[in-house]
Amino acid sequence: MSILDNVKNLFGFTPSQPAPAVNATEAPAEPVAETPKPAPQGPPPAGQRRDQLLRFIVDKLRPYQNEPETTPSGFKLCIVPENGEEEELYRVALWDSQPGKFQKELSRQLADNYIKLPKNWRFEYTFYSDALPDCTYREGNLGLLVLDDSKPTGPPKRARISALVGQTEQTDYTLDPAQKTMFCIGRGHSVQTTSGRVRTNDIVILNDDDPAFTAEKGRGNGAVSRSHATIRYDVAQQRYALLVDPGGLPSSGNKTKVFHPDDTIERADIPGMGYPLQHGDQIELGGEVVLLFELY
Repeated sequence: MSILDNVKNLFGFTPSQPAPAVNATEAPAEPVAETPKPAPQGPPPAGQRRDQLLRFIVDKLRPYQNEPETTPSGFKLCIVPENGEEEELYRVALWDSQPGKFQKELSRQLADNYIKLPKNWRFEYTFYSDALPDCTYREGNLGLLVLDDSKPTGPPKRARISALVGQTEQTDYTLDPAQKTMFCIGRGHSVQTTSGRVRTNDIVILNDDDPAFTAEKGRGNGAVSRSHATIRYDVAQQRYALLVDPGGLPSSGNKTKVFHPDDTIERADIPGMGYPLQHGDQIELGGEVVLLFELY
């Protein structure tokens, strides 16, 4: 120890400690990698929900195994989801964006279980926010309503007819199946048919000798037959159809068409045949008068 160090010790000063040496070759510690979580086993949530729906429907329809003559014309699946997220999951499971795909898969599974439905069987599904409606079968938040075309599934549907081109006696006409199921269309109020029976038109295309007739609105009315067509309501199937009467057929020198909302055109030229009507259809009579058909 040097004289200077002795003096420092005498007066209470201690020598400073040298800083610990740093090993330049020591590498910084590597971060510990997290162990990856195992991937969930089994099908994804939508696939599981799809399997649940298929099992539910197939199980409930087992009474129809090997009974092709008694199978229903279709059925309606009713669902009460807990929230919007679950509803979206059900929509994915039902292939909501690919119409017909779920029905095709269901048809295959029903056939595998010896349940044979009619060729054009119907499948529908509806979501309910509170509770299931009256259903043929129920299980938890699912319900299955068997559709029978021979029985109406609700109150009769009312419709309205109004003129887009041409002049009718009324601005619009209400078709109420609770009152009657056949509605005659023709020019004038009544006409005597070839059988001698007097036909009364429910939807009146004004004749040029009617007091309310105006040449501007009704200039094409003369192309409409006095007994041109009839709209019939099918109570069992709950739908309307157009039937062309003799005066509206090509054999009488006339014509009748139905313009559908999807821009397709249907020529109604077969006697006795019913042409189904849907909301928004336009019925052309004689190539001049156009009536709008609406459900409400």
